[in-house]
Amino acid sequence: MKLIDLTIPLGIGTPAWPTCEPLQVKYFKRLAPNGANGQLVTHSNHLGTHLDGEIHFYTPGKDIASLDMDFLVGPAAIVDLSDVCGNYDIYTSQMVEERVEVREGDILPVALRRRRKLHRSLRGVCG
Repeated sequence: MKLIDLTIPLGIGTPAWPTCEPLQVKYFKRLAPNGANGQLVTHSNHLGTHLDGEIHFYTPGKDIASLDMDFLVGPAAIVDLSDVCGNYDIYTSQMVEERVEVREGDILPVALRRRRKLHRSLRGVCG
């Protein structure tokens, strides 16, 4: 199986989900004269590559720590819907299945078009 890393670079230019705080870096110590840099990094939980646990949508659901790592690695169906979906548009299973075969147990990664611009190696993934 070929492994593909779907993470996007994280930095001050990484777009946050609308209404969420972007990544911010505050330097509280600079190299000279202290001999080291010190930063305070803050961001919302909807920034960059992330996975929402069931608890995000369903109060008694599982949190991320309860997920088995095997859940995150496996065969995937990758589809590009950027010609029919804009940012935050709704897409259907029919739209996906018209372009790619999705088998039981396949992982279906979803990335927003605006994030594809940041990470060109994420070709073929859109949401």
